[in-house]
Amino acid sequence: MKHTLQITLAVAGLAIAAQAQTIQPPFNAAYAYTDLGNIPSIPGNYGGVTFKHNDPNTLLVGGAANGASGAIYEIAVVRDASGALTGFSGTATLVSTAPYIDGGLAYGPNGVLFYTGYPVNELGQIKPGSNVPDRVDNLTNLGVSSSVGALGFTPTGFPGAGELKIASYNGGGFYGFTYAPDGNGTFQVAAANGPTQINGGPEGILYAPPGSSLIPDYQYVIITEDSTGSVVLYQLDAAGNANPATRVPFLTGLSGAEGACTDPITGDLVFSTYGGGNRILTVHGFGVCGSFQNYGTGIAGQGGTPTIDGGGCAGRGQFTSIDISNGRPNAPGLLAVGFSPITQPVLNGTLLVQITSTYFHVLNGGGQWSLGLLLPTDPVWNGLNIYTQSFYIDGAATLGVSATNGLHTLVR
Repeated sequence: MKHTLQITLAVAGLAIAAQAQTIQPPFNAAYAYTDLGNIPSIPGNYGGVTFKHNDPNTLLVGGAANGASGAIYEIAVVRDASGALTGFSGTATLVSTAPYIDGGLAYGPNGVLFYTGYPVNELGQIKPGSNVPDRVDNLTNLGVSSSVGALGFTPTGFPGAGELKIASYNGGGFYGFTYAPDGNGTFQVAAANGPTQINGGPEGILYAPPGSSLIPDYQYVIITEDSTGSVVLYQLDAAGNANPATRVPFLTGLSGAEGACTDPITGDLVFSTYGGGNRILTVHGFGVCGSFQNYGTGIAGQGGTPTIDGGGCAGRGQFTSIDISNGRPNAPGLLAVGFSPITQPVLNGTLLVQITSTYFHVLNGGGQWSLGLLLPTDPVWNGLNIYTQSFYIDGAATLGVSATNGLHTLVR
């Protein structure tokens, strides 16, 4: 069976031509963009872009990209009554140095911020609270052709879910990597599959949110191409890598197309440009995935405080997950679930959930566990607030039990 997008294009009889900043047919019937312009307090050229971990009202942007003075800055966003981005507020502040930062910028497990470095072909990692990189790997040694441009983490529900995907700007290879804790709060990565071969100077990697018009769920990756000034779609192969034979232009004429991320409030896609005015654009019409936000304080155990995060898409009818990391290896535990937060002293810590139900489970040898869920389509779930916290038997904790902080999931 031929790929759905190619069929759509053929039936419509479309001849796609490069135009100035244009959403290409048939997508122009369902999607639109807004140009938010330049952020004067962030030095050009722009690199990657992502929202701050558990803070949907703060945007991170790479500045002075591709140079030794490259760094990551944060800026408050302004939203309208519907939640859509309309601009920025105040002056950007420095988050961390990130020498040679390029288009890749995304959070991995435990709130560790990953970025790519060009032309040095590096992968950097920044731990929460750090203002300099905590780990830098030479990707040439890991088989990535020089030099890297893009990275992204594959969400729950897609082929290759959980993998780190990396694409070379110069070589065009699209690679899959696994990762594991290195004992220092960062992660050791290892080649897993690929590469497939794509072109156009890939700089940003996103997975098309489920529920997006004209794009089949859990099948497509979105790539920004600096060399062509385009945002394109590729269907995924069985390993979750871009299939080069399935490239379809989505938006053209975007000079210096660079970083890419998803707005956790609206589901809009957000793009940055390297040069081309060093601008931030949003594209509306994609599926909405709700949001995740941590709150409160956990209880430290053997390896510190266990962490709880959300993954996938917190949208009705979509796959989502609750992901635990940094717990005591092989520890038994309970995930507490409820619909209201509380603050109640317990076990030398705080219970953060008004408990409705619990899920018994055991962490794996890496101190991790994940609960995957297919959310109902019932409208009653739209806007539903779910609160979770997990507890573990841990002899290193003060009273023998460690705990995560809370996770607030807002379903859309």
